[in-house]
Amino acid sequence: MIPRIGLSATLGNMNLAKQFLRPGGADVVALVESKSSGAELKVLVKGYEEPEAVELDDEEDQPEPTTPGLIAAHLFKVLRGSNNLVFPNSRREVERYTHLLNAMCTQQKVPNEFWPHHGSLSKEIRAETEAALKQKEVPASAICTNTLELGIDIGAVKSVAQIGPPPQVASLRQRLGRSGRRKGEPAILRGYCVEDAPDPRSSVASLLRLETVQMAAMISLLTQGWFEPPRTAGVHLSTLVQQMLSAIAQLGGATIGQLYSLLCGKSGPFQGLSQSDFMDLMRHLGQKELLVQESSGLILHGTLGEKFVNHYSFYAAFASDEEFRIVSGGRLLGTLPVSQLLTPGQRILFAGKTWAVESVDEEQKTIYVIRAKGGAPPLFSGGSGRVHTRVRQEMRRLLESNEPVPYLDQVAQRFLDEGREYYAQRGLASEVIFDQGREVLILTWLGDPANEALAALLRRQGFQASLAGPGIEVLKATHSTGDILDALIDAAVDDPLSWDELLEDAKNLQREKWDWCLPDGLLRKSYASLNLDLDEALSWARALGQ
Repeated sequence: MIPRIGLSATLGNMNLAKQFLRPGGADVVALVESKSSGAELKVLVKGYEEPEAVELDDEEDQPEPTTPGLIAAHLFKVLRGSNNLVFPNSRREVERYTHLLNAMCTQQKVPNEFWPHHGSLSKEIRAETEAALKQKEVPASAICTNTLELGIDIGAVKSVAQIGPPPQVASLRQRLGRSGRRKGEPAILRGYCVEDAPDPRSSVASLLRLETVQMAAMISLLTQGWFEPPRTAGVHLSTLVQQMLSAIAQLGGATIGQLYSLLCGKSGPFQGLSQSDFMDLMRHLGQKELLVQESSGLILHGTLGEKFVNHYSFYAAFASDEEFRIVSGGRLLGTLPVSQLLTPGQRILFAGKTWAVESVDEEQKTIYVIRAKGGAPPLFSGGSGRVHTRVRQEMRRLLESNEPVPYLDQVAQRFLDEGREYYAQRGLASEVIFDQGREVLILTWLGDPANEALAALLRRQGFQASLAGPGIEVLKATHSTGDILDALIDAAVDDPLSWDELLEDAKNLQREKWDWCLPDGLLRKSYASLNLDLDEALSWARALGQ
């Protein structure tokens, strides 16, 4: 039996890890669990309010926000002289804050201590940042994406700064684990929340101050020791493709039966994939020239498969996060990280304006949009990470509470108080439907997997629906609010749809490294198993009808 060792600082249910390491034999897995309470944790979340934006014509560029400069000034003040990590959540923001901090070093005539690190930078530039963090003679801080979250040895850092809510609580724990490693030193987390000044066009998200509420909720769950559980029912077909290519390289070729038994059999890591689906995958990999079958029945690497397996990049199982280009009328507006499926007609918020999606080019990672007039601003504005239902429940608990949160500064606490006041005024403790005129916002307070499943159910019934923060947004068109509610209730009692039917019009489903070589049906199945929670969505819809 081959020894298998798993390490994690963010798993709440260790029994799931035991089952993963030894499918069908979890009882023989030894668990070594640290009982240490860890380092002391110091947390401060600062709030910043972006002044009311001036509405410009479509051809005019939106002015740069003012708050990044204020945040950068505070980072410059508190981080200089020590090693730190700063996570702004997107490559675009990494570049913005690196530029601002480098400029401040030049203005103050002091050596630069701030270095960028993200997946689009060359290997040489990333290596320079890693080397600056490792050497002890001169202090250095990295402005980074999740490329420095784990897996790279950069030594201990004094503190971690998080600009905006992190992608997940587990991600925040991984980042914070870089700080407080030296004996006697606390782990230090500085959070920065930006909220827009309220105006007549303010969205529900802005009035509820959801950026601040989500940051507070995630820190609260972190201190409780809760982290997002893994999706144990996921099909993980991208990883299956990589393991199939690896097994063929190791064995010098294999039959279809050997591969299925090894990878999808009773003790295999991909149990649950039917033989028919496995054969569909094999045929498609042959069409993609990743595999080829000899007359004897032996499966070998195809032309492309040989090239991939013999390149060093093959060993990485994960693809780097990619941002989509946003294009309108042939003009590049910028880039946006997208972590949910998009459909034509869906509205997104970008550069302070509302846009409607015309089409999505997955190969070129481009979203074509047109300006959308009227209506309330949508809650969807990109961002990375999938928010769990437990996080949304904690957000709601904070909004319904009147207790101060000790780690919020005066401005951030004011944001939370304003969100609580709006929540109470609109009766959102019991109200589900939020009529915004042209659109209806249905506040479920579920996680993204359940909300996205609800939106997919509505799209199958002819509605334009999309995930929108703690709920889903539905265009009314010729429909009434009652029609939308009836459609949700009907979906809860109708015969369940297949993933092919549910995601028929969905775009940008390719998220994992090898998703590009999956047949359409299996791509939908893989995406749904990893990103949608239909059971939770239907359970909520059934409760709505009672």
